[in-house]
Amino acid sequence: MELCDECAKLQGCSAESFRKEGMTLVGIGECGGRVAIEHYRCDECGTVMVRQFAGQLSERVWTAFYKSDGSTT
Repeated sequence: MELCDECAKLQGCSAESFRKEGMTLVGIGECGGRVAIEHYRCDECGTVMVRQFAGQLSERVWTAFYKSDGSTT
């Protein structure tokens, strides 16, 4: 799966960081009434990026999950 430059920069970054433009929110997951995970689609390359807020600190990162061409990580 090939990411655009902006998604590649975001991959592995802390969930606290956010790309202000070019991402469309497509889903939210909650646990105990708190947002645990968000899914965004990149408007440029079609990759679905997961922004995880729950779990260990090392797990609270951005992860490329799925590309619109059907490939996964």
